[in-house]
Amino acid sequence: MELVGAIAVGLTRLFGKVEADGLENLPMTGPAIIAVNHTTIADVPPVLSTLYEAGLRPSVPCRERGCGSDHGHVRFMAASQVFNHSLIGPLARHAGMVEVGLRQAGTVALRAAREALGRGEIVGIYPEGDVSANADGSPRRFRFGVGRLALDTQAPVIPIAHHDARQIGTGSVARSLGGALTSIVRRPTVRLRVGRPIAADEFAGMAIRDAVDLIQTRVTDVWRSLVQVEALGKGRR
Repeated sequence: MELVGAIAVGLTRLFGKVEADGLENLPMTGPAIIAVNHTTIADVPPVLSTLYEAGLRPSVPCRERGCGSDHGHVRFMAASQVFNHSLIGPLARHAGMVEVGLRQAGTVALRAAREALGRGEIVGIYPEGDVSANADGSPRRFRFGVGRLALDTQAPVIPIAHHDARQIGTGSVARSLGGALTSIVRRPTVRLRVGRPIAADEFAGMAIRDAVDLIQTRVTDVWRSLVQVEALGKGRR
C-alpha cells in the first residue's frame, strides 16, 4: 500500500493549501528526472502531495495495470539525515527513496539513480542539496548530481519550482514541525508550477557545469514566474 503520497496530501491540507499549475508537463513514465527547488523540509509535503494528486505516486513502480499511463511513480533522492530520522526515515524507505550520503556514498546513490532511470523509472532530485535558503527563496547554486544524471542517461528533466513553503516552517526538522503547527491557523498558500521539460537534445554534449547551469536556469525561470504572479496578486489588493 502506498502511504507516503496520501500522508503528504493530509499534511498539506492540514497546514495550508497549494495552488499548482503546469501539471500536464508531468510524465507518467520514464526515464525522466524531476528537479525541484528546496528551501525547507516543510516543502516536501506540498511537492509530494501535488505530484500524488496529479497521478505521480512517491513510490517504486507497481507494474500493475495502468502503471505508466493513468498513474506513474517517482523515487526521490534524499539525504542520510532523512533516513536516520525516527519518524521520517521509515516513510522515506516506504517510498523507495534513494539515500544520498557523503563522499563515496554519494557515488553509490548516483549509480542507484542511474540504474532506476535505466529501468525506465522517474527519479526526483533536489539539486541544491540542502535547505539553507536565500532570503528571497530563489534557487541556490545547483550541485553536479543533476547534471551528471542528465548527461549519463539522456533523460529529459522536468523543472518544478514552488514559492513559498517557508511560510509553513523553516530550519531544522523540529523547528519546521513547530512552525507547521502554527500554520494550521495561518493557512499559508504555497504556489507550485511544473515547467516545460528540458529535452535531452538541449543539453547533449554539454560540459557538466553547463548542463547544471541550464537546468538551474530553467528551474529559476519557473520560480520567477511564480513570484511575479504573487506580486501581481498583492498589487491588486
